[in-house]
Amino acid sequence: MNFEFARFHRCRPARPLLAFAVLALTGTLAVAAPASARHAASCVAALKARETGLAVSINAGEPLQDEMLKVVRSGIAIIGTQYLAGLRESEARQMLDAAEKEFDALPAGEAEARQASCLQEGDGLYRHASPIERSLIGTAAKRRMDRVVRSVAAAQDHG
Repeated sequence: MNFEFARFHRCRPARPLLAFAVLALTGTLAVAAPASARHAASCVAALKARETGLAVSINAGEPLQDEMLKVVRSGIAIIGTQYLAGLRESEARQMLDAAEKEFDALPAGEAEARQASCLQEGDGLYRHASPIERSLIGTAAKRRMDRVVRSVAAAQDHG
C-alpha cells in the first residue's frame, strides 16, 4: 500500500461520521418526537426572542456579538439533541410555532427567567458536545447570527 493511499483512507472515517451528524442535525434521520421535545421547543422560542433583542442592540452599535453567539449556539445545541433523539423537522416547526406564541404571552419576568434557564441548559449541552459537534454547532451559529443581524437591520431600515 503506498503512502498517499494509506493517508487518504485514514482520514475517510470522519466523512461518514460528519455525514451522519449533518443528517441527524437536519432531521433527515428522525423517526418520532422525543418526550422532551416540547420543553426544547419552549427553550428555542425563548432563545430566538433573545436573539432578536440582541440583534437590535448590535445594529445600534452595542458590542454584544459574543453574547449573541452564545445564545444562538445554545439554541442550536438544544435543537440538535432533539433531532438526534428522533424529532422530525415538521413536528419541530409546529411545536416551535406554538412555543413562540406561548412565550410571547409570558409576563416579562417569567420570560427572562426562561431565557436564562434555557441559555444555561443549551450552553451546557454545547460545552459537553464532542469536538465535531461543537464545530458543526459553531459554524451553524455564526451563519444564523449573521442572518438574524442582517434581517433585523433590513426590517429596521424598511419599517
